Amino acid sequence: MSVAYDPGTGWTDPDAPEWLTANPPTGSPTDLPARGADRPSTVRLTGLAATGEGLPVPPPFLVVGSAGSSASTTVAANLASVIAADNAGYVYPAVVDATPAGGDLGVRACDAHRTTSTMQDWLDDSEPSLPSAVNAACGTTTAGALVLARRGDDPLPGRESLLSVHRHLVDAGVVPVYDAGAPIHAAAVRPFLYDPRIPVALTVQARPDAINRLATVLRWLHRQFGEAVVGDVTIVVSHQTPNVGPHDYAQHVRDYAGDWVNAVVAIPYDPHLAEGGEITWVRIDPATQAAYRRLLGVMR
Repeated sequence: MSVAYDPGTGWTDPDAPEWLTANPPTGSPTDLPARGADRPSTVRLTGLAATGEGLPVPPPFLVVGSAGSSASTTVAANLASVIAADNAGYVYPAVVDATPAGGDLGVRACDAHRTTSTMQDWLDDSEPSLPSAVNAACGTTTAGALVLARRGDDPLPGRESLLSVHRHLVDAGVVPVYDAGAPIHAAAVRPFLYDPRIPVALTVQARPDAINRLATVLRWLHRQFGEAVVGDVTIVVSHQTPNVGPHDYAQHVRDYAGDWVNAVVAIPYDPHLAEGGEITWVRIDPATQAAYRRLLGVMR
């Protein structure tokens, strides 16, 4: 292949296809003014995020807890599993441990395969954005989701952070689902709350004291990020005991916060999830699976 520069015609290559050396067609992303008010600050390609069946690819998700033990890990793992189960071969979700101190996501979600690799090992790879590197660092669920959960005690290498983790996963073609746990005001979570492309699920137990603390969390979100972020939040009311009781906790939250948030979704009590062990999608009751599909629908 011979490449030369001609002052009149620019770079030329006689052996290259015409489209490689020709000027781009009008309207292409590179057809922009060099500077001035007509040049946009960013160039974003749209309409390309679709599966092989033409279905829209889900966005990344952030799952945070209103308090400890509010089921953020369970919700994040099952969101990833329902995406994988319903889009097998077309969408590749990965549930990611984004909790401040590291949680039990790897122990509970990896019901198919656990890995000995850590997040630090993966980020030390020369090309962490390659799908092969991501796959090597992840465990898997029987539903087909990846699980990026093991974090060593050392800090993340170099200048890596959850933001670069997010970039590498998206570049690899993965849909991340972040289990951020509690507290919601953890520093690592803030960039995701600022990003309008990432829907937020806020989990709360179906208990009177937990529901009462929910107001404090929503007020903090409003003070720190404004009503637009609160309006994007989907509250997930998790029933973790078989005792239904006289109160409809989800409806109570709808009555008092429904006008301020995106939606309120109730996850019913499930005997398999109540065991507290490995989370296996096919062992979850059909009514609970339907609730997670409903949650995915209102968030995307």
